[in-house]
Amino acid sequence: MYLKTLGLHIFLAATKKSYLGNNKHIEANAQALMALRSTLNKEYLCLVSHCDSAFAVWNTLTSPALQTTKYVEEKSSGGESE
Repeated sequence: MYLKTLGLHIFLAATKKSYLGNNKHIEANAQALMALRSTLNKEYLCLVSHCDSAFAVWNTLTSPALQTTKYVEEKSSGGESE
């Protein structure tokens, strides 16, 4: 939702692989990448610091493996975040 508020092209740069090879969308990718990185905490920033596209950051953050790890960590700590 946050990316959509920044603009359609920024949202698509992060969520659609086809935006990677299109020169018209280099600026949208840069803006999406900056927006994603600026909203991440230190832990998540370390996970995506090597990524050079918003699409790669988005896929890393939404990957089932990362979501499972986060869920297991929350359950083992005994706390649930709402």
